[in-house]
Amino acid sequence: MKRISALIVFALIFSFPCNAQNNTEDNDNIDNIYSLDFSYAFTSLFNHGWGLGLNYERRLYNFLSVKGNLGHMTFMTTLEDVYSTSVSVSLFFNYYPYSHGLDKFYLSIGGGCDFIHYFGSGDLPDTTEDTLIHITPQLGWKFHVLPFLMIDPSVRYKLVFYNTNNYSEVSHFVNPGLHFGLNFNLFLDKLFKKGK
Repeated sequence: MKRISALIVFALIFSFPCNAQNNTEDNDNIDNIYSLDFSYAFTSLFNHGWGLGLNYERRLYNFLSVKGNLGHMTFMTTLEDVYSTSVSVSLFFNYYPYSHGLDKFYLSIGGGCDFIHYFGSGDLPDTTEDTLIHITPQLGWKFHVLPFLMIDPSVRYKLVFYNTNNYSEVSHFVNPGLHFGLNFNLFLDKLFKKGK
């Protein structure tokens, strides 16, 4: 319930600049986007660690794009002196019904894998490596807040298929179910042109 409330408040806060910016800019010529995904940072911070995700999205056709994601987290587990590092790789297909570019409302479906390794001086689990597979449908809305910056709030539902003997550990940071995401899409070419 707290996640849904936070999503509603966040959507209301950003709905006004979203409408104002999209009415004044034509973004049909956007072919690719590099972005940072801070959901890895938030998840790892809650588990006393650090992390970050990187996305690259490329338009295939009008209304359709493909997006690749690479994420990394290192954090503490609930076991004493045992840590975990995770690498996530995923691929999504995005459909934009109201735009020819990579902006505005989109529907997305994709999946990926999380590769997890446990290490440390404590009592390590019997299996020190796990692989998790996930399928994730997603809804989002991308809008410009600056000529070189796009914000991408989204809501998704993560279906996780466990291949692990360490479910009690994995369940703390894999977070299946409903999620809120926030990406910052930076257009480097526009940023450098602005600085000249």
